[in-house]
Amino acid sequence: MCFGTDSAQAHAQVVAPAVSRRRDFRGGIASHRLDEMARDMRAFRAHQLEERERRIDQLVREARTRGADPDRIHWSIVHDTEEAPFSTGRAILLMHRIVPVPPQDLATPEELHDELWTVIEGLESEGVNLFHTDHLSDADLYGRLYYRILDEPTRVMPPKSQATEYIDCLHPLDVESGGWGAWLAERDGSGPPVIREGCDAPGRGPICPTRPADRDRWLAS
Repeated sequence: MCFGTDSAQAHAQVVAPAVSRRRDFRGGIASHRLDEMARDMRAFRAHQLEERERRIDQLVREARTRGADPDRIHWSIVHDTEEAPFSTGRAILLMHRIVPVPPQDLATPEELHDELWTVIEGLESEGVNLFHTDHLSDADLYGRLYYRILDEPTRVMPPKSQATEYIDCLHPLDVESGGWGAWLAERDGSGPPVIREGCDAPGRGPICPTRPADRDRWLAS
């Protein structure tokens, strides 16, 4: 979790879907049923936001009673760090009528690319951002999202909160296997990696690895 300086919304609100598919949904759920599921999820989210405001008000009152700093931004950050409810990526996406399509049902690279960015943008719209993805192709990243990351618990942040949830897509095995996964880890470590002349990636054996993606610079930060 990281924190920024955007001004917080002072009141709870039901957020209308801000992200939509660029192609027809093919998940086997009737459109009216998907509308109902999304509406129920947004209503539940609105309730969570109302509870957040109530709890922050309580923290501010308690601080004032103790003679501590009653700054609301501070106590908003405390709440979002320590008490924000958990959800999953799938539940977050459902608020926007997005149910990810199984990887095996994406017949072309274009469909895969579109579905991947639909998921990425849906998560970003709710303050959940990915990083460390350049070592993964579209297929590998989408598979990792679909089969693991979207089902893992993540803190739910309110719109325009000071807090943003970041999901690191760099698995320890990516680092241990060398190549671009290790390069990403070294890039964020103590110093830059050594790159062979004529190679666009660190030399790790007789074959110069090809960079799978140039994606991280386009992700929200």
